Amino acid sequence: MSRIRSGRIRLLAAMILTVVAAAPVALAQESNDFDPNLPVLTLSDCVEVALGTSPTLLIADERRMIADQNVTEAFWAFAPSLSLSRTWNKSERKDFDVAQSEVFMYQTVDSNLDTTDWIGQRSNPENLADATVNTKFKDWGGAARLNIFSGFSKFSNLGSARSSLRAAEATRVYTREQIVQNVVVAYYNLLRSAELLEVAVETRDQVAKELEKTETYFRLGSAAKSDVLQQRVQLENRRLDVVRADNTVKMRFADLAHAMNRPLASTFRVDRSLLDMDFAVEPVDALFAEALANRLDLRSSELTVRARHKDVTTATASAWPSVDLFANYSRYQNDSPYRFGSQESESISWGYQINWNVFDRLQTWTGRSRAKASARIAEYEHDQAKLNIQVEVRQLYNLAVEARELARVSAETIIQSEEELRLAQERFRVGAGTTLDVIVARANVSNARGQEVQAKCDFLVAQAQLDRAVGRLSTWTRDAR
Repeated sequence: MSRIRSGRIRLLAAMILTVVAAAPVALAQESNDFDPNLPVLTLSDCVEVALGTSPTLLIADERRMIADQNVTEAFWAFAPSLSLSRTWNKSERKDFDVAQSEVFMYQTVDSNLDTTDWIGQRSNPENLADATVNTKFKDWGGAARLNIFSGFSKFSNLGSARSSLRAAEATRVYTREQIVQNVVVAYYNLLRSAELLEVAVETRDQVAKELEKTETYFRLGSAAKSDVLQQRVQLENRRLDVVRADNTVKMRFADLAHAMNRPLASTFRVDRSLLDMDFAVEPVDALFAEALANRLDLRSSELTVRARHKDVTTATASAWPSVDLFANYSRYQNDSPYRFGSQESESISWGYQINWNVFDRLQTWTGRSRAKASARIAEYEHDQAKLNIQVEVRQLYNLAVEARELARVSAETIIQSEEELRLAQERFRVGAGTTLDVIVARANVSNARGQEVQAKCDFLVAQAQLDRAVGRLSTWTRDAR
């Protein structure tokens, strides 16, 4: 009789719980990511904002501009130098206590008894006075000089500048790819935290439903007080998980806003469709070959090596003689009474000049040694960069493969844990199980779902970093070209 009564009580409780479970449960608005009124910014939107305002990219642009100006300077070193000059000078000279000259008339008689009148001038030492002389001087001039040989330094400077320019261009593109990667990783991390928050909220709401069921069973006499207390503790723990997940969302949003150069950006939602992807990973050997062939920072390092070798030739140029051609023109006017020569004159000169510094106190030798050492350092850095790239590609490849396998296992674990939860709930409903069984099964489902989210986002992050590591240009860079 007691069994029949107990069965009726359980049947009534099941009917009540069915109605409760069918009632709509509002999703809590812990995070702005759940606010449907907020706009959705796609990954492309965030990347474009970051590229448009990145100080790092602007610095790379300026360095590229400097390298371009160095090429222009090295090219025009082959042209002659021209200069023009103009001088105008007015002066006033005062001489003190100058003996004044007296003017007088006198006549001369020649052999034919002809007379001629003359005007004479003589100084009178007793008649002293100050004398002022005003003069003007004007000069025009032009000069041209052409260096026809300086130890091949001009050619090496031009080659070094061009290699440095190409290196700066490669560095700029690679810097752009690094900015893209930073935004992509921050976006995926925000997506990860938003998905984990949703899992936490759903788990909390389901635990709240289970608590309501347990309280109903307790009122009907088919559940113990300890079962209710356990469910309440479980609900408080799930609420704490929601708070932590919500804080993580806010921190990841701050990271993304910083990557976008918008630390005070208004909140927005992310595109969750990115989690629908395949898990294709290419063989690691093919990735190694692609990285060594296409990696732009490696290309920049190689060009830097070329530039440093050109600098060795430049440093050796002082050991050779220098040959210059020159031409000068000048014209001047001078009305000073103290001038030498005519009042107005001009001059033209031309020629060549050879200069060979046979001993410069070992300046050329030491400069050449430093240039060679710089070239060797550039080579060593290039070799080290290749080793670092291989290690980086290997690590990212392993992370991608691990995330892929973890996602596959997590998908199967979710199915299994959900079935175990259903069985645990059924056993508890008929009195064959405990509340602890339901709590453990519920935790397993939550952990499996969170693990799947983590694995998917880990794979997305690893794939984005791997694309950058092997030198693949992103869509935003290809479109900009």
